Amino acid sequence: MEPAESPFRIILGSSSIARQKILAEMGYEFKIMSADIDEKAIRTEKPEDLVMALAKAKADAIVSKLQTSDDQEKDAKPSILIASDTVCTISNFFLRYVFNLYIYIYIYI
Repeated sequence: MEPAESPFRIILGSSSIARQKILAEMGYEFKIMSADIDEKAIRTEKPEDLVMALAKAKADAIVSKLQTSDDQEKDAKPSILIASDTVCTISNFFLRYVFNLYIYIYIYI
């Protein structure tokens, strides 16, 4: 599929092959950036709160990188940052990748 023209520069805040594939199959060009955060240090009681906290922490880390990097081009398109996470549970135990999925996508514009 030919890349879709976007008025935004799209940044995927994830190294997930599945998320990359979704955007590519939709025809978007995007830049990949990953967040250097300690996911194990972020804890909440509810999985739906955890997935939001992780996605936001990733987005915040990448925004911080973008603000301090030389990557900012003059007159560049506005950016959309897509940061997300997946948390899985079974019988109230948090797991890495099985059963009940809580997916949250945090978008900065």
